[in-house]
Amino acid sequence: MLEQEHRWNLVWALVPYGLLAVATGVYLVFRPVAVVPLVAVAVLAAWHWWFVIAHPQWWERRLGPMVLYFAGLLACTAVLLVHDEVFGIFVPSCYGLAFLALPGRLAYAGVVAVGGLWFLPPDTDLASTLVINAGLTTPMVVLIGWIMRAMEREAIRRREINERLTELSAENARLQVLAERARVAREMHDTVAQGLTGIVTQLEVAEELTGPDDPVRGRIATARRLARDSLVEVRRSIEALHPGPLRDARLGEAVERTVAGWREAHDVLATCTVTGEPRPLPADVEVAVLRAAQEALANAGKHAAAGRVDVTLSYMEDLVVLDVVDDGVGFDRSVRGFGLTAMEERVGLLGGTVAVESAPGGGTAVTVTVPL
Repeated sequence: MLEQEHRWNLVWALVPYGLLAVATGVYLVFRPVAVVPLVAVAVLAAWHWWFVIAHPQWWERRLGPMVLYFAGLLACTAVLLVHDEVFGIFVPSCYGLAFLALPGRLAYAGVVAVGGLWFLPPDTDLASTLVINAGLTTPMVVLIGWIMRAMEREAIRRREINERLTELSAENARLQVLAERARVAREMHDTVAQGLTGIVTQLEVAEELTGPDDPVRGRIATARRLARDSLVEVRRSIEALHPGPLRDARLGEAVERTVAGWREAHDVLATCTVTGEPRPLPADVEVAVLRAAQEALANAGKHAAAGRVDVTLSYMEDLVVLDVVDDGVGFDRSVRGFGLTAMEERVGLLGGTVAVESAPGGGTAVTVTVPL
């Protein structure tokens, strides 16, 4: 679906070239040729290529360049219309470019400005042009543009929901696997590992009770060594069952690695601070806190446009607290995304809480608290 949107955007971006080519062809064939219109056509073609074709990421996202582009578009079109009304063939494309380049309500102001171009050709009937433009053309274009934007917003919303649902489905599957691995790790620790530890202890006692020349002593030493080797392998297996970054690191180290990876990927200043006395935590708590850190950082990377992000992991007597604070654009807390909802559900299953402090333009602070 996203590739189809890109193709349609490219088509809309290339349509003005077609209308400009038709208008220029008619001008060259049926009108006395002058230098100024041809120069204006060349400038307009290059102007459109630089701002729209070469930089599609600017569309409706970079207000300054797009306002400059649209002003240049109107200026070049005005020069063409002043010289010959045949270039009116190009004007309809300016309506579409208003919605392509300008964001929000500014696009409707652009449509009104395009309507003013119809008054520029020589020998224009001002009265009839005013009636047709103000009473019919401009309202019709505004209505069509509003409908198309509403459809586009709905399509984007549906696509984002589907993508997020897919991500959540994959995340839920991963969490189920992690939960099962954590359960198996606990079972191995509480049964096999503990049993082998007891066997090693009993064999050590039995070895001490035998004399140095007792032939049984060698058998006991061999059994003790085998039991100890098995215990080492069981502990390695338990460690291997820890999820992702937690496999070879404790929670604090895993969060630090996550922050470092995010900082490198987004080229944004990000710090990680661990306070309190780090200690091993239950596997499900470590997983929940690590996933919360990853989700909060992912949201900061996608939406916050932040210049700095600070992550703090605090070990307290009976709590572990994660704080992720950015200085980005913030958001309306009444708007709840799927990621934040999933984070709250995951932490809530452990009796924890997720608090979010944010406001448009005021940055965002996410605090995750999990009881031990």
